[in-house]
Amino acid sequence: MNPETCFLSYSRSDEDFALRLAKDLQARGVEMWVDRFSIRPSEHWDRAIERAIRGCRTVIAVLSPRSVASENVADEISLAIDAGKPIIPVVIEPCDLPLRLTRRHLIDATGSYDIALKLCFDEIRGGQESTAPIAPARQPVTHDPGKLALVESRLAAIVGPIAQILVERAAPRADSIDALYRLLALHITNEADRAGFLSSSPERPALDEGPAPQASESVAGEKSIRTGDLERISAALTSYMGPIAPIVARKEGEACRTLNDLMRRLAAKLRDEDDRSAFLRQLELQ
Repeated sequence: MNPETCFLSYSRSDEDFALRLAKDLQARGVEMWVDRFSIRPSEHWDRAIERAIRGCRTVIAVLSPRSVASENVADEISLAIDAGKPIIPVVIEPCDLPLRLTRRHLIDATGSYDIALKLCFDEIRGGQESTAPIAPARQPVTHDPGKLALVESRLAAIVGPIAQILVERAAPRADSIDALYRLLALHITNEADRAGFLSSSPERPALDEGPAPQASESVAGEKSIRTGDLERISAALTSYMGPIAPIVARKEGEACRTLNDLMRRLAAKLRDEDDRSAFLRQLELQ
């Protein structure tokens, strides 16, 4: 086994993402060990995994609610830590992270895959010798202590005392307070709690207050979407969805051209038929 190889730890349920990541890293020259392709038919599975982890340079752990619930993934991470192997956690969905990984640099793959891939590759190359010129080290970001204390208190209300450790670890890697909120939100598994935490960011980007679109930009006979309409719809939707409603409404609003289309799409997200009807009646749309 090549000592520069990276071991990929993942849940079978996340195989599509994991294999895509492995393929893209291989295309960049990274030697990958993936159980599906690297274990010979005659090999004992557990022994092959143990040999690979002990012989690799780095372990990439694809983290999701499914992988953190997997005993196999837990065993692989524990073995890697005990063997002193660097671990690169790649979070593809917010989840309860294993305690032994909470202090490590998380790569957020819940948004842009390309950015996550680059960060993962940079982490791998950062631990290997290279003939390429060394770029100046990125200076840690310094945040206002008062703002950090506020972030910590809000996070602690959700995850408890571990919030202090999470904030201390994430703060130097966030280039803004809003970016810090997004990093910390990866540790919040409850969707409503996560949405509420994100919405409390004082630097959360505001909705565009630009000029209203002209009539030609909307479907004839239907109203275009304005900021006030989005706020009114979000308030109504909160009665059925809770704190996540504004995020859902804003996301759907980006894909809709008319007000009626937006309200219909949001109503379709409500499972209960009576709730859908009541929501539409509240907004005076049948």
